[in-house]
Amino acid sequence: MMPAVRVFRHARMTAARHPIVCLLASLAVLLVVCILVIWLSGVSENLRDAVFMVLPPFLGQIADTKAVPPLVMAVWLLGLLASIACLSVITALVVGRFVRVHFRGGHVSTTTGQSGHVVICGWNPQGEAIANSLLASLYCQGVVVVAISERRPLSNDDVEFVAGDPTQDEALRRAGIERAKSAIVLADYRQDANDADARALLVALAVESLSPAVHTCVQLLNCENKQHFERAGVDEIICLDQIGGNLAAASAVYNGVSALVTELLTFNCGSEFYKIEGVSVDRLAGTTYVETARVLAGKHVALLGVETDSTPDVLAALKSEVIHRVGRSGDRIMMINPTVEYRIRRGDHLLCVAKGLDACHSV
Repeated sequence: MMPAVRVFRHARMTAARHPIVCLLASLAVLLVVCILVIWLSGVSENLRDAVFMVLPPFLGQIADTKAVPPLVMAVWLLGLLASIACLSVITALVVGRFVRVHFRGGHVSTTTGQSGHVVICGWNPQGEAIANSLLASLYCQGVVVVAISERRPLSNDDVEFVAGDPTQDEALRRAGIERAKSAIVLADYRQDANDADARALLVALAVESLSPAVHTCVQLLNCENKQHFERAGVDEIICLDQIGGNLAAASAVYNGVSALVTELLTFNCGSEFYKIEGVSVDRLAGTTYVETARVLAGKHVALLGVETDSTPDVLAALKSEVIHRVGRSGDRIMMINPTVEYRIRRGDHLLCVAKGLDACHSV
């Protein structure tokens, strides 16, 4: 008795997971049985005639019922009822899917097949603006959002949404974190600052454990928690309380600073930040920072700083400058508007402001 119960339970669960496939399979089995019954009962002379006799009712069509044997009539009625039931169930499933998509606010992906994309972990009111800004960038190959939500949190159909908890490996894998270029961890404004930062730290640890090569950027509500994220190997830490306060103070002292920063941080709106590297920089090797700035100015590109290798001779020459470590390994440093006579080296990256990528490529 128990094996029969287990078989029935397994069949029921399979039908629940794949209803349309099971329905079509049942309809096909019923069709084959009816064909065999008509053929073996002698009503048809051969199997081909039995097929053409039984098939029309299963397609929703009834032929002339005059002088039809009772067995054929019964098979026709059974096939017609089966086809109607099958069509009704399929229609209900399709309509139900459209209703679910509507109530979810759009398409919710089970998993993504993207590569080289940016994964946004979590959600807050800034999420949609961040996603739209990323899509406007020429460097972004796609955006996938993974967050705990039954409803799609944004309206842009170009952004994939994967429902799940970004602290869990399974959800991050479905969002393609192992193939992603970067990950942005958004702070949860609904929580206390320390609680929100603790959850962001869990997400960052999950991302780093699954894909150490991915470039992680985390929003932080309490700057005092920054050290924990540095220990976790996070690449970029955005202290919202510090940046917001400093920008407000600077805007009060120098009117228009907020508009300046907003334009520079908004893609495809006036001028914005760019990083020039490769052959364009190697051609300038040996020239001083000031000379390089003059060359770029002739291309309508403003030089802001330089990123270079962290070597003892460079560190010694820049000991009077404010330098910033770049990347988790710390083997690269960045300096903004150096006052010492620094000469551009092969492999350096130039941090600039320009109207577009074409201006940077013309260097």
